[in-house]
Amino acid sequence: MSNPLEPTDVGPAVGGDLGVADSDRQHVITLLNAAHSEGHLSAYDRDRRIADALSAQTFDDLVPLTRDLVAAKPAPVVSYQPATSDQPADQIVAIFSGTSRDGQWEVRPNTSILTMFGGVELDLTQAIFTSQNIEVNVFCLFGGVELTVPVGTTVENQVAAVFGGAETRKVAAPMAGAPKVTVKGFVAFGGVEVRNAKKRRH
Repeated sequence: MSNPLEPTDVGPAVGGDLGVADSDRQHVITLLNAAHSEGHLSAYDRDRRIADALSAQTFDDLVPLTRDLVAAKPAPVVSYQPATSDQPADQIVAIFSGTSRDGQWEVRPNTSILTMFGGVELDLTQAIFTSQNIEVNVFCLFGGVELTVPVGTTVENQVAAVFGGAETRKVAAPMAGAPKVTVKGFVAFGGVEVRNAKKRRH
């Protein structure tokens, strides 16, 4: 007789009895930590599941630890409108001034930002993407750049900072179907920050 508690979507028939590697355990732990940071798991539940993940021997042991989290995870809300031809880089300049973009604006595959004694705020949460891969090049001197990306966006921060900072903070775990944003460039006596939208207080 089959065990009624055994997950129906794993088990020996689909490889659930196969042994797991440390990388498999780490992947699950990463998902659990992300779920906790997004408010989907309490600290107690996260720690309990991490302990179970560390002792897991087969996929039958691992799959139940994240099944409810994966099922509840919404698809990213991103608008795509592929470019019909090669587009030049979008140029954004803020010198002794400030520039911001939000709402439904078109994000080109390449954007160049220059700030000197000024600031730039770009909100991509409702923007229309012309490419799955977006590259942002910044040169920031005595200024700041704040980039707000949709939930699920893959962020690669390659900015070099001298007497300044380049942070990726409060960004949710990557999700399938969401864009990838690569930020490159140089910042001195200033800062570059990439984040998800701040949660509104009710």
